Amino acid sequence: MLNTFLKKGLSKPNGISTRLYRTGRPTIVSHKKKWLFVGGTAVCCGGLGLTWYESDAQARHVAVAMQRMSIATKIGVSVALDYKLTQSKNYDSDEEKTKAKQACDLRCAERVLVGLQKLGGIYVKLGQHVSAMTYILPAEWTTTLSALQDRCDPTSAEDIEKMFLNDYGVPMEQVFEAFDWKPLGVASLAQVHKARLKKEHHTEDASDDWVAVKFQHPRLDEFCKIDLKTVTLIIHTIKRIFPDFGFEWILQEMNESLPQEMNFEREAENSYQLQKNFEEEKKNRSTALVVPGVVWAKRRILVMEFIEGARVDDFEFMEKHGIDPSQVSTEITEIFSKMMFLDGFVHCDPHPGNVLIRPAKDPKSKFKFDVVLLDHGLYRTLTDELRTNYAHLWTSLIRGDEEGIREYSLRVGCRPESHRLFASLLTGREWSTISTADLSSDRTDTEISRITGRAKGFIVRIYDILETLPRIVLLLLKTSDLLRGLDETLRTSHDKYMTYALMGRFCAEAVWNDAKENLLPRIKQSPSWISSWSLIKDLVRAWWEYQSLELGLRVYQLQSNTREKWQLLWDRGQKKHHSIDNSLDTKIPLGI
Repeated sequence: MLNTFLKKGLSKPNGISTRLYRTGRPTIVSHKKKWLFVGGTAVCCGGLGLTWYESDAQARHVAVAMQRMSIATKIGVSVALDYKLTQSKNYDSDEEKTKAKQACDLRCAERVLVGLQKLGGIYVKLGQHVSAMTYILPAEWTTTLSALQDRCDPTSAEDIEKMFLNDYGVPMEQVFEAFDWKPLGVASLAQVHKARLKKEHHTEDASDDWVAVKFQHPRLDEFCKIDLKTVTLIIHTIKRIFPDFGFEWILQEMNESLPQEMNFEREAENSYQLQKNFEEEKKNRSTALVVPGVVWAKRRILVMEFIEGARVDDFEFMEKHGIDPSQVSTEITEIFSKMMFLDGFVHCDPHPGNVLIRPAKDPKSKFKFDVVLLDHGLYRTLTDELRTNYAHLWTSLIRGDEEGIREYSLRVGCRPESHRLFASLLTGREWSTISTADLSSDRTDTEISRITGRAKGFIVRIYDILETLPRIVLLLLKTSDLLRGLDETLRTSHDKYMTYALMGRFCAEAVWNDAKENLLPRIKQSPSWISSWSLIKDLVRAWWEYQSLELGLRVYQLQSNTREKWQLLWDRGQKKHHSIDNSLDTKIPLGI
């Protein structure tokens, strides 16, 4: 009965519950004990977690990996939501909508820039890829992310020393007599230092004891795979939110390129191959190309010849040493045209930070400068078929031959009936300019806007082309765009056609070589002269086309160079005349 009363909470006459009739102190004490228990448990767990974190490398890896994933995911989601909200709003006019889109582009680009700089590693590499896509992305993105080309955080001296000992087997002080800890440059994957080798570590190839030492950032090995998986997840998520998103190919390209760029032994092999390809030109002193010699290479450490020079876009340096920027542009065009159309072995990252200029070291060189090509991690080897088809394509582009453009665009992997837009992506020009063979004319702001995909209706079509192109052609597209940017920066003369004249000469040679290789064996195998007559005519026609184009381009180049020299002499004479007039004005008193 008593139990029943207590369970029901029988009330006393004053209305206070039996359960609360007792003093409240025991209840307060129990709450204190509860919170003390929770707090003590949390402290103990935290202490155990900290001990595990500090003592277990795997624990630290998991914790940092989760942190990096959360940062990248947060940025990806915030960018996707920002674009979704911007697109879902109603605007009073197209101008207002365009301004809102540009503001969103800038907002998101700045947000991504901060995140990529914080995460480093392959994220910075991803940002560099995006910043180079001026042929498709808005200026808000490419300009903002271009800061990643030269501004990356360096690895600490302690981590470099640990990696060197682990990879080379001996401490750095046993190999280097002097070492400058201030990096010459820091990139997304590596940093470079100047050092002096000890005598016992010299090699036959080392012409000087000063070397440039390239170190891969050690944490790339630790986080590369998880970072790539995170980027994959983010890109696939954005694709689900925006079905028209067409940048999955960037991820595919990074998955293929990164393993090559992170292997410095592969970079050394590429360097040797490039030197071999230009061996004849170096012997004849017909090229200004200089490739730094490799002393030795490990997977994450590369020791090479130290070469001083200035960036290719340093006009003050070139003026100081009497170097003509237009001639530098001409030589760079010749070097890369030979790579693409004759050798089929192409350096695919020719941004200004990877090209140095210095006064010519060879007194017998016909050039006043050397073009020093750096960073040989990213190369592509073209098949003979692709190389020749690519040469045919550029020949057709220069001539404005639509049938040739259609045929060879299809052969290099472009989807059918997209040849006009593909041609615009390759040249950075509108179809009306290409079809009239007027590639040498200056680009207008309207034309640039349309080609970069900012005009309504172009962007989805461009995405479709990029998604279906072979990865190697995408890299050629990027290389062509970087070279065009260099040429527009360096070519101070008004003769813009020179670039295409030079490319056309190498294309013509590639087409002629292909014709010889295909027609001569068939002519030799023909049973009679009569049966081989048509083949002989094709061979003679190909030879005549090559020789006439070669001669015409050389005459044009000679005329252009002569005009430039006369213009230079005229400008100097005018400056001298003005300086004499000014000096006379200062000497003659006013009023006389």
